Amino acid sequence: MQAHKIPVFKLWVPKWLAIAVILAILMTCLFSFAFYSSPVTTMGFYGIQPTDVQYAMIVLYGSTVAFLALDFRIVKYFAPRRYLIIALVVNTICSFACFHSRDWVLFVVCQFIQGITCALMSGIVLQLTFPRLQVTRARVIAYSVLYGCIQISPPFYSIYSSVILHTYNFNWLFYSNTILLIILTLVVLLTMNGQARFTKKIPLYQVDWVGYLFYIFFILSLGYIFIYGHQLGWLDSSFIRFLCFSNLLILILFISRESKLKRPLINLRIFKEKNFIIGLLLLFTFYIFKGSTGLAYGYLDIILGHDPLSTIPIWTAVIAGTVLSMFVTSRFILKGYNLIKIIIAGFGCMALYYTCMILFVSKQGETGDFMLPMLIYGIATGILFVPIVSFTTSASPPKISINASLLGIFARFTGFTVSMAFNNEFQLYTTSAVREKFRETLTETTPQWRIALQDIQNQHINAGSDIYTAKEISGTFFNHLIGEQLLIRATRDYYFLMLVGVIFVIAILLLSPQIRNVVLRIRKTNIPY
Repeated sequence: MQAHKIPVFKLWVPKWLAIAVILAILMTCLFSFAFYSSPVTTMGFYGIQPTDVQYAMIVLYGSTVAFLALDFRIVKYFAPRRYLIIALVVNTICSFACFHSRDWVLFVVCQFIQGITCALMSGIVLQLTFPRLQVTRARVIAYSVLYGCIQISPPFYSIYSSVILHTYNFNWLFYSNTILLIILTLVVLLTMNGQARFTKKIPLYQVDWVGYLFYIFFILSLGYIFIYGHQLGWLDSSFIRFLCFSNLLILILFISRESKLKRPLINLRIFKEKNFIIGLLLLFTFYIFKGSTGLAYGYLDIILGHDPLSTIPIWTAVIAGTVLSMFVTSRFILKGYNLIKIIIAGFGCMALYYTCMILFVSKQGETGDFMLPMLIYGIATGILFVPIVSFTTSASPPKISINASLLGIFARFTGFTVSMAFNNEFQLYTTSAVREKFRETLTETTPQWRIALQDIQNQHINAGSDIYTAKEISGTFFNHLIGEQLLIRATRDYYFLMLVGVIFVIAILLLSPQIRNVVLRIRKTNIPY
């Protein structure tokens, strides 16, 4: 029998077990994002700054995005089991190395490598799933399950890491990851055929390795500019100016190269489709709005002082909302509902989430108060993801539809990166503005300020502290109260701006009737990323 006709899973493996192995591979390849569920713990473990944690996440994500463009070719050369075993072994080595070291540079390098293995493993999952689904109904359900797993993986691993970090230290995340990888490797060896292939073996000729190097340099440099730009003073920094110039030059060379090659890394002819560009902009915008939840979790941690375990109900609400809305949305898509109307409904839910956060953010609050907003957030992301991706891929020509997926994940990466940069910049700007206004208010109401400070001092003196200690503690405590109020105000202002942005997007969609006529085409050749 020809290799590409041999079943990937052994004959004794039942269908339910094969599905379970596929889902296990998908969730395991996303495990590295668990290292960022508690940035404060990561900072304390390595002794680094918040921007360093953010950039490490960019390296992981960007490495995955760039290598997926190569993986589309490479996966057709190797046998799936061998390809998957290589990814699992390399991932295990990286996790084991990080377990025995607290070196930050080694961690970032391993994150880059694990980003590549994430692309390898997710590429296998996609090839195992979509080319074998002939019926549109099955493919829509597969879309929903795949994207549902991707969407729930951050809250799922946040719950997991909260439990681990509550009992053990940060290093146990590497230890548990290593164990999971070893178990999955054994399962793959037992259940998958070593000789099976997805297609006939296609030699790795005319693979655009140079294009890949351009692409990965552009992605990582872009991430560095957005994450460290404010810290270095943006264009006042010679290094940022150098990266901007280098990225512009790389972009020009990349476009020129891809336009001439017979087998380019990414076929740029797809940009001739106007609705495809609109789809990319929707993905980009969606991920900017989606990235605003980091501020909510920061508020729960800093202002309300919740420990990691107490936020588990919040994560559970997000997962429940995502799963429920993805299921319902897939039903609407199968019934032929207009994609743009579904997308508008999703952005409407996102606007409702922002409205709730503006109302609920205050100095006093309980975990239960934020269950409903985060449930609405999960519903919004579940509604939006599949329709936007379906809209984008349906707008692309069939022969180059794979490029829609590759550029779609790049748009998501860019939106995610810009969201973090905007979050950092806006918080600093708003905090500075509010602090200045607060300082003017304190100057105008100096007697009341002195009375409040004296009351705090008296409380500490009555508790047994001497006058000097009471003054020091009261000053520190008062500054802490001011800092909390500044963060609360900055959080509200940020969510208000996001609310205005969502309303603006909804208005554009309502006033642009030409984009409503895109017909859903979920083809057999469409392999989403």
